[in-house]
Amino acid sequence: MNRLGVVACACALSLVTPACTQSNGASNAQDPVNGMAGTSPTGGAGGSGGAGGIIAAGTGGTSGLGGAGGASGAAGASAGSAGTAGAGGGEAGAAGVAGAPPIDGGNAGDAATPEDSELAVTADFLNGTLSIIDVGLLHEGGTRADALVGTVDLGMYAPGPMSLAVTPDGKTALVSISAGFLGAFITVPPGDGILLFVDIESRMVTGELEIGGSPMGIVVTPDSKRAFVGLYSENYFAVVDLEAKTFDTIATGSGYNEELALDDTATVGILTYGPAGNAKTFAVADPEGMLGQTLGLTGDAAGAAFFPGTKRAYLMQAPTILTGNVGGYDVIDVANPEAPVVLDSDRVGTHPTTYPVIANAARGSIAYPSTQDNMLSIVEKRLNGDVAEEVKRVVVGQAESLAYGLSATHDGRVLVAVPGEHYIGVVDLEAGTAFSVPWEQTMTGPTEIKVVP
Repeated sequence: MNRLGVVACACALSLVTPACTQSNGASNAQDPVNGMAGTSPTGGAGGSGGAGGIIAAGTGGTSGLGGAGGASGAAGASAGSAGTAGAGGGEAGAAGVAGAPPIDGGNAGDAATPEDSELAVTADFLNGTLSIIDVGLLHEGGTRADALVGTVDLGMYAPGPMSLAVTPDGKTALVSISAGFLGAFITVPPGDGILLFVDIESRMVTGELEIGGSPMGIVVTPDSKRAFVGLYSENYFAVVDLEAKTFDTIATGSGYNEELALDDTATVGILTYGPAGNAKTFAVADPEGMLGQTLGLTGDAAGAAFFPGTKRAYLMQAPTILTGNVGGYDVIDVANPEAPVVLDSDRVGTHPTTYPVIANAARGSIAYPSTQDNMLSIVEKRLNGDVAEEVKRVVVGQAESLAYGLSATHDGRVLVAVPGEHYIGVVDLEAGTAFSVPWEQTMTGPTEIKVVP
């Protein structure tokens, strides 16, 4: 193994956030929590209710003698009280209505995130940002802005963030600055080869690792101490010490090292590599000493994922216009990583465009995006003995381009990033329904989405 050092940094990045207002409640007086009630002279109409404060709505105005009660306070996070009627006067003003959640002023205007929210991070590629979102606020008819918690500006890192993984402790996003194989299909700015460490809470880059050419797929061990990274333009994959910010290289003998997966016990792993359909398999504890590979597989090995609770990996074979490779899949038994066994294979001449695949722990399945005739679907499969069987297919929407990013939520929904059409698809496999959320970006992206554990 070759151990390489780190180029470290600890630079705070500017935060691009959605517009938000933090003004105090206002009427005749202001209060940082509650808007104050208005008043009126004798016989006049009641004063207007106070404007909503940061935490609660203003109270209703108090009426003057013979006057109507004041209007209700403007909306805050919780309802205000009703106005009171004056002597001999009209009706009391209505109570303030509940409004939007409070705004957290701690991060330059970022929206506060309730403790039980499920966050996700998108790599917005040529747009030069990471978007941190509240998954629960993605809804049909909504936009990226509705769910946006904060944005990390990575515009100084060309060509942009392509792929990412979040450490199981939920603290760090590991980000591949790279064109990967996308440079073969679209024009991208020069420059890549960096793995970034981004602290999710502070929105800061805490380290840079010059890991090699075109880093792509990333997986992390459950203890958040090591990561495995595929290097598309190198003849190795990297094993990264996340605390020391150093890495070792594991030779593969070929370029095109793209995507990785670990089984859910983090005992064995699989790497897609090479110009054909084969994969490297390895022991997580000793990836160099216990390294094997499949032989004779055809296609273009793309994404890989282990069926939950097993050491059997679903290996996606993407159809590739550059080589004429036919698409399909293989099921690989990796119980002995030095001697993987192919259990099930399929190749289809008219196979749709596919690439990534994920394990969906909540549903005991794997899922992948499938694009055909300019329509995107999510396909779910489970193991039946040694055979992968389709159990669900849900149409997401129009897509002419490759859907690259994929993630599963804690309740088993699937999130898919579609960079050419600039949207995130949200798929409820249980209900068989889906909707898309425009990502409000003009450049290619988002290319990746990952749920924060």
